[in-house]
Amino acid sequence: MALDDTIATGRDMSIEEKIADLGLELPNLEAEYAQNKAGASFISHYAVGNVLYLSGTVPKKGGQPHLTGLLGQDLTVDQGYEAARYAALTSLSAAKFALGELDRIQRVLHVLGFVNSAPGFCDQPRVINGCTDLLVELFGAAGKPTRAAIGCQGLAANHSVEVVFTLLFDGGEIRAPLERDQAGRGQ
Repeated sequence: MALDDTIATGRDMSIEEKIADLGLELPNLEAEYAQNKAGASFISHYAVGNVLYLSGTVPKKGGQPHLTGLLGQDLTVDQGYEAARYAALTSLSAAKFALGELDRIQRVLHVLGFVNSAPGFCDQPRVINGCTDLLVELFGAAGKPTRAAIGCQGLAANHSVEVVFTLLFDGGEIRAPLERDQAGRGQ
């Protein structure tokens, strides 16, 4: 499949079936937004034409933060790679909420990855590969995005990774975004 082909061609399994086949599951975005323990103020997604912008997401497993801490101090590159896979699943849950089904995604345009890094840690690209490798497993060549992998010192709630997706979709209807407000501030 050429890079400019959409993933809608020649698909044997739905994206959600592929996720399940990998032994993974999408987090519940609505439950996550209802909690809002961070006291953040933003919306889950926004579409301009057939481009869907998603807010940043972090690794969650079983509704709980997954693999928190600093890469190069608390976590290994392999653990960071896994954390990035779970952050990607959280982003995909936002896309599913917006679109109703993941098969409406035509291409992953861009991934911006932040890695909570100890001083001297410089393997951010290898960590964010966890996210992009999962996208390629699910979407084929259309899942390979443009990308940046940025080291930072500090992410909310000591998360190890945060990813931000920009997606191309079929242009059909989308759901109104979920909102987070500052109600959880200070909790």
